[in-house]
Amino acid sequence: MKKVRIIPRLDVKGPNVVKGIQLEGLRVVGNPAELARRYYEQGADEILYIDIVASLYNRNNLTHIVEETTEKGVFIPITVGGGIRSIEDITKLLRAGADKVAINTAAVKDPLLLKKAAEIFGSSTIVLSVEAKQVAPGEWEAYTDNGREVTGLDVVDWVRQAQALGVGEILITSVDREGTKKGFDKDLVEAVTAVATVPVIVSGGAGSIENVKDCVHNKKVDGVAIANLLHYKAHTIDEIKTALDRDRHGAINTNYRMQDRPIEQVTGDVSILDYGLGNLRSIRNAFSQLGAGVKVISTPQEVAQSRYLVLPGVGAFGEGMRNLQDKGLDKAIMDFAASGRPLLGICLGMQLLMTKSYEFGEHAGLGIIDGEVLPFEKRPDLFNDGYKVPHVGWSRVFAEKDWSRTIMQFAQNEIDAYFVHSFYVKPVDPRHVLGKTRYFNTEFCSIVRRDNVYGCQFHPEKSGQAGLHILKEILKLNACIKV
Repeated sequence: MKKVRIIPRLDVKGPNVVKGIQLEGLRVVGNPAELARRYYEQGADEILYIDIVASLYNRNNLTHIVEETTEKGVFIPITVGGGIRSIEDITKLLRAGADKVAINTAAVKDPLLLKKAAEIFGSSTIVLSVEAKQVAPGEWEAYTDNGREVTGLDVVDWVRQAQALGVGEILITSVDREGTKKGFDKDLVEAVTAVATVPVIVSGGAGSIENVKDCVHNKKVDGVAIANLLHYKAHTIDEIKTALDRDRHGAINTNYRMQDRPIEQVTGDVSILDYGLGNLRSIRNAFSQLGAGVKVISTPQEVAQSRYLVLPGVGAFGEGMRNLQDKGLDKAIMDFAASGRPLLGICLGMQLLMTKSYEFGEHAGLGIIDGEVLPFEKRPDLFNDGYKVPHVGWSRVFAEKDWSRTIMQFAQNEIDAYFVHSFYVKPVDPRHVLGKTRYFNTEFCSIVRRDNVYGCQFHPEKSGQAGLHILKEILKLNACIKV
């Protein structure tokens, strides 16, 4: 059973989170970073920031808010929307600590921006944000500029087009229901999810836990973005999740239950490799939270001088390898791995450890671990059960072999972790598979290990307390004995 994500939606105007009705009549409700921290502690699965006036004023105001949020110890994914107009804007936000970007106005003006962004950053990073207004029974038009500007685009047709261009997620907001507390627009949700082959997040209208329950009865809904219920403290996220879990909607992820489990401080300096792709700020802040010294490095010489090396990554495989090769980092990483010092690859960083990938063509990888990077099948026969590609959200990681004396030794034999990917690794030697995850009919390697080299398909820095434990264990490793 997939876990429906509960996502606080924080609409931002200037320095404040605001809330209105049908995106108008705005009222200040709090500080963005402080609210994000509160919801993280309550068990939120993600944070959604939308700058509601960014497109109107032709600006992007959220970079510093994202930076402050990650610095406040919010170790779950952050999606950012509003005023994103270019590849440069996306790069800036990802480097500030965002994990996904939601694009509306710029995509309407230039749909090919979605295709270009997906090819550079990976489909799972690019979200289409749709503001929908009903124009006739069973028909909705897409709006931009926080529901102010008409586009002439039919919502369902626009979703189909965006999927063909490569977006990895749909955020659908009912302007008619937003802020009204009347419940979600069920007909709109059914119309969009009927054609969606990527995850769908629903926003606009939640006034009670019953409204949320009604929405997620649709098995094709992947997440619910909520504002009123949380901002005005009608319910906590824990209360919402507990109610959904009682109804067997699968909304609970066990990871947030680890919030009170203490994490010992560690010493040592870790080097995070900057090769132009990756959420560097979040991983840096996670290690700093543990007490480690952190260096962001970018040259082969710095790699050679490192004791612990992290290869992060948000993006497409081919782009990642090109960046490594252009900087001469590919050989430096291979030499580091051969030296016996601890190396951790995260998401794309894990995939780059393999021999080859089939993402947007065939590409050679670093070959540190013999294996391939394969796409999830797009299975129409499973779509009615809620199967989507990319695989986005919280999933169970379970032990394929003994986790003692590894980076997973803090856990018994399973954790919940946050995934956002369209491809997965398949090592040739099964001895290199440390953990697995099942996503519908596909069981894939989610933790890989060869000697001193580890890889996580999920994002430890976005997997709450469990992820922090993994990063702690990396810093407790010495040069490993061969396995």
